[in-house]
Amino acid sequence: MAASRALNDQFRMLFEAAPNGVMAVDAAGCIILLNAQMEKMFGYSREELIGRPVELLVPVSSRQRHGGLRKKFAAAPQGRPMGMGRDLVGARKDGSEFAVEIGLNPTPTSMGDIVIATVVDITERKRAVEEENLHEHARETVQLCEQLGVPAAILQHDGQMLFLNPLFEELHSQFKFRGDRIEIANPTANQFLKQELARLDIRNGDKIVCPTLILAADGYPPLTFHLLPMKGSFGSTLGILVVTTLGAAGALSPDLVQRLFALAPAEARVATLIGSGLSPRHAAAKLGISEGTVRTTLKHVFTKVGVSRQSELAVLLTKLTLR
Repeated sequence: MAASRALNDQFRMLFEAAPNGVMAVDAAGCIILLNAQMEKMFGYSREELIGRPVELLVPVSSRQRHGGLRKKFAAAPQGRPMGMGRDLVGARKDGSEFAVEIGLNPTPTSMGDIVIATVVDITERKRAVEEENLHEHARETVQLCEQLGVPAAILQHDGQMLFLNPLFEELHSQFKFRGDRIEIANPTANQFLKQELARLDIRNGDKIVCPTLILAADGYPPLTFHLLPMKGSFGSTLGILVVTTLGAAGALSPDLVQRLFALAPAEARVATLIGSGLSPRHAAAKLGISEGTVRTTLKHVFTKVGVSRQSELAVLLTKLTLR
């Protein structure tokens, strides 16, 4: 009896010392044991969880489905990661949700079969992956701009420059390069850029900043700059700074429009034609689709680009024409 009690005490010590969340769930799906990491992770006290269904830690929208999956697992238990091929989400006491990784280990005991579940909060891991993907997407966009003759750079909300294409480096008359910072020589335009960069993380949606004039200097033509927010799923936002010559001839290609504004190919084709001055009827005829389809597509374009009328879209794309 003493040996059994000592073994039980040792088990509980190991349970508590685990670096991740650990809980034991009985055959009925109720929590019978958990460690301090579980309390910290989910915001519940131990007393609030003991004896409660494990579904309490699952988002409300997934509880019914989770109950079915748990019963299916109980019918053929085996040690394995939970939710293979799916993103798993835990629900805290305050209702907030977070990404988790869960391992399941069925264990026979004198009290019947139980399942030991290990829970890891992988929010920061997913954030790091998302950050890397966001930076890679932004870099690809800036490189595409280079191929199409457009100077562009990636900036953070604090103004730090992460990457720029070689064409941007040629703008030394209108821009100043100070270490990892870019400044516009014109003080008014530079102040506006700083303000818009600072607002990147608090902008509602992904609405773009309208083109802003940079006056001619030292014999160089006037320019416009355009700040395109690129938002990640975890809330971090980068700004793609695109610079074009004011009043330049030519037209934006659908490929560039698609990449700059994250449009679908069909949306980019419609946006490019409307931006060139065609009416929805003429654009429909040129694309071989109905006018109704063009107008429906335009609504999606307006939402993504941040304008509300055809005239605004035309002005925007005209000012972004290539050199």
